[in-house]
Amino acid sequence: MDNHGISSEWLGTYIEGFRGKDGTLHPLLEVKRVHSMKVRDNCALIADGLGWTGSRRDLALTAAVLHDAGRFLQFADYGTFFDGASVDHGDLGRRVLEEAFPWERLEGEGVKETILEAVRLHNKKALPAGVPPHQRPVAEIVRDSDKIDVFRLVRRHVEENRVNDLLPRLDVNGGYSGELIRELEEDGQGSYRNVRSLADFLLVQLSWAFDLNFAPSFRILDGDGTFAWIAGRLPSHTAVDPFVDSVFRHVEAMA
Repeated sequence: MDNHGISSEWLGTYIEGFRGKDGTLHPLLEVKRVHSMKVRDNCALIADGLGWTGSRRDLALTAAVLHDAGRFLQFADYGTFFDGASVDHGDLGRRVLEEAFPWERLEGEGVKETILEAVRLHNKKALPAGVPPHQRPVAEIVRDSDKIDVFRLVRRHVEENRVNDLLPRLDVNGGYSGELIRELEEDGQGSYRNVRSLADFLLVQLSWAFDLNFAPSFRILDGDGTFAWIAGRLPSHTAVDPFVDSVFRHVEAMA
């Protein structure tokens, strides 16, 4: 069995430990279980588009399937996936894997630290400059793969009028928060800490276009109509409208 097969098997067993006394898994944990598999599948599509093969592809898929390992303990301990009210789930995921994952079963030099760093960094606003060159592509592909599924997951919940099932703290009908607009104007990218409404959340998602790393990622999302769908749901605003235009120019250049 290859490394990502071993990791998928381990994750399934690990998640079983979070079932309730009645044997059921909380619906939000089931969402994260399915999400982990979809992120792995997204990673495979991107890797294939880049021509990655063999151990390089396997390493990327391994990191992808394990990227949200911290979510399950986070929810068990805090009852929320909101990092701001609990713990950074990337940092927690690294700790969970350090303590619980059977690293001796994986093959390849340096795979442990590359996977752990990809997990730790997958949810950060940006990758730090000091990520070693041999680790950076894996961290980048995991971040892209994660974003693709989050885009799809949020869109599905919005279209089914059940976004609060996924994001219970969100004001569905509210406008933009002033803090987010200021952050967008200053940094060119938004962060979750300033999200109050669905409009805020979608604006942050749109800003992710500037943090995608690989052409296949742009092609997948553009093919889904993701960027156009988000733009069509954003209220007009003097600071937001030029930003939306800049996103579409960037996507066209990168896809």
